[in-house]
Amino acid sequence: MNTIRAVLFDFDGTLTLPGSIDFAGIKKAIRCPGDRPILEFIEGLPSAADQRRAWQVLKQFEKQAAWRSRPNKGAEELVRFLKRRRIRRGILTRNRHASVEMALKNFAHVRLADFNVIITRDHVQRSKPDPEGVLLAARRLRVPAATLLMVGDYRYDIEAGQRAGAPTIFLESHLTTRRPDPPADFVVCTLSEVADIIDRLNRGRKKAHQDTK
Repeated sequence: MNTIRAVLFDFDGTLTLPGSIDFAGIKKAIRCPGDRPILEFIEGLPSAADQRRAWQVLKQFEKQAAWRSRPNKGAEELVRFLKRRRIRRGILTRNRHASVEMALKNFAHVRLADFNVIITRDHVQRSKPDPEGVLLAARRLRVPAATLLMVGDYRYDIEAGQRAGAPTIFLESHLTTRRPDPPADFVVCTLSEVADIIDRLNRGRKKAHQDTK
């Protein structure tokens, strides 16, 4: 595996504690079937008026969730670790940019400026699991996708990373119901484990480079 030059985080449930967004409540409010993804359901509604109403409902739920959001265990420490290592940092989310900004105000030691790039649904035509956002982040971070580590708590995060050719880490929580298939390169239960994986990978690449000299 390549040296890790950047890390791209999912936001809700990854950098923030899981459970802030009431997905079941959103689906009930907009009459989205339980097995359908919310964004794609709204985009497929038959009339512009129906879509506008559904987007407004979603935005209100997202705003409430952003106010409730708190940093996930180890999230702020991991971001600061990456800064010390001069590893670039990004966020890729199906949420809105405004919600990310609002939620980050609840962090004590991490701010918007600590991320080199933030990609939300406002910035792409196709959200995760499409690889568009991962590839866009790689371009903006000026790193090959193969050196961009995608970290997320849902299968869409892992699928997007895999389809872009990026290494992946799946973060399990008490809300995890199924692991991605194909599986992520690594599975962790806490974000503190991510720092150990990056150090191990980058030390291994450095040693391999030295051995070939």
